[in-house]
Amino acid sequence: MAPLVAPALAAAAGLAVLASHPPLAWWWVSFLAPALLLAALEHDVSTARAQGRRPRPFRLGLLSGLATFAPMLSWLVLPAGYLAWGLLATVQAAFFGVLAVVVRPLLRSVWLPVATAVGWAGVEAWRAIWPLNGFDWGAIAYAHVDGSWLMPVARLVGGRGITLLVVLIGAAAYVVVRDTAQGLLARESGPVEHAVAGARVPVLVLVAALLVSVLATIEPPASTGSLDVLAVQGNDIRHWEEDVAEPSLRITTQMRDQTLAATESGPPPELTVWPEASIDTDPFTERGARFLPLLEESAATSRYLLAGMNLDGPDPRTGFWRTQLLVDGDGAPVGRYDKRRVVPFGEYIPMRTYLDWFPPLRQIPRDILPHPEPHLVEVGDVPVAVLICFETLFTGVTRTNVLAQDTPARIIIAATTDASYGESAEPYQHLAQSRLRAVETGRWVVHAALSGASAFVGPDGQVEQTTPLFTQTSIRMDVPLVDGLTPYLVIGDVVGWATRVGVLLLLLLAFGQRRLAGARTREPVA
Repeated sequence: MAPLVAPALAAAAGLAVLASHPPLAWWWVSFLAPALLLAALEHDVSTARAQGRRPRPFRLGLLSGLATFAPMLSWLVLPAGYLAWGLLATVQAAFFGVLAVVVRPLLRSVWLPVATAVGWAGVEAWRAIWPLNGFDWGAIAYAHVDGSWLMPVARLVGGRGITLLVVLIGAAAYVVVRDTAQGLLARESGPVEHAVAGARVPVLVLVAALLVSVLATIEPPASTGSLDVLAVQGNDIRHWEEDVAEPSLRITTQMRDQTLAATESGPPPELTVWPEASIDTDPFTERGARFLPLLEESAATSRYLLAGMNLDGPDPRTGFWRTQLLVDGDGAPVGRYDKRRVVPFGEYIPMRTYLDWFPPLRQIPRDILPHPEPHLVEVGDVPVAVLICFETLFTGVTRTNVLAQDTPARIIIAATTDASYGESAEPYQHLAQSRLRAVETGRWVVHAALSGASAFVGPDGQVEQTTPLFTQTSIRMDVPLVDGLTPYLVIGDVVGWATRVGVLLLLLLAFGQRRLAGARTREPVA
């Protein structure tokens, strides 16, 4: 049974990260994850010493990552199949393998809690930008949007700072318990405080981390004015269960119907939001001409309509823009936001010339064309930052869009579909990203999802008027507008960049110690 203890602890660490996110959303369990992973690595080292083999930190880290990402990303099976799900989960899990490798040499070091926190936050930061466009799903900070006292920290140092503190607290608590227990077991006589003296430093680290997590907070910027926003949710098609004739036209028609129903009484909203891909075909082309009357009829009910649609690129056969088009009450375009960060193998095919032979990739016959620069839209005199789909994952996209003009955006619109993933936890995991972005920027976020869950998110991360999945409905609110900047908006993801460098330094240390240990074993015995 002893050889199974380390793998069991590693798997439990991954399951703790999983349980902290939706659907369970037990954010407090995330503090256990670093402790369980460190316990797994320590047990593996002692077992390896007894068996005369090398420790296996990468395998344990990989196992921990698979325990997190295999079930967390299972919603990918429905739209992309088992191969894509398995590949993505394995790539993400490999980062946990790297984390275990960089931490193992420091298991008995006084710097273990700090190294674990830097390593964990650093691998999350690397996941956010590499490989390809990066994929930061499942970061610890997203688990803390629903009730954690740590959330205000994000206004200062972003979500990466929350991850750093969570892991620092969890790792320091582990070392305190470990060193205290070992000191007491080894004590034969003398004062108890002498036996537990080895735990003094980790106790100080733990207390300091807890104090910082409580004290490092500021209030969000004050609101000045408001914008009357209607968000329409019109996709109730359970595509994995039913075969619908012309689903795209049906969705746009239902969007029109919901918009008319929501505005038939009372004053018209200042802004109506139709989520991502509410119009699947370019309505300004001959192919999509039947969508245009639906757009114009809906636009007439509001001062402005921000409609998610696909607009043909220079060569419609090969590429298009994923766009939120702002039109006035006459249906005339007055602004647009084109998606900047597109998903590889989901929205475009890297190196398509060489990969077109692979049958599953033929489901993506055209690439989404990324916009190269930060930009926003002007709703009257209100600058509005827009995010489309998984752009909510990328802190840099959010921050630069908010700051794209001299006058920062006063509100954020996060438009998505999420219908491809069925009735899974994905829409709520996605909503958690918008909640963290709201805290980081100090702005209200209108999270508008074509099939749910839609919601208004306050600068404290709390949600209002959350909608169920796959229902036709709408939500409306006078959304407060914000002018001021949070420190995070001013300084950016400093913690992310610092911990990326920290991981590289820890890797150099780990490989240096391994080379030194190898050289010692090769030295001849005198």
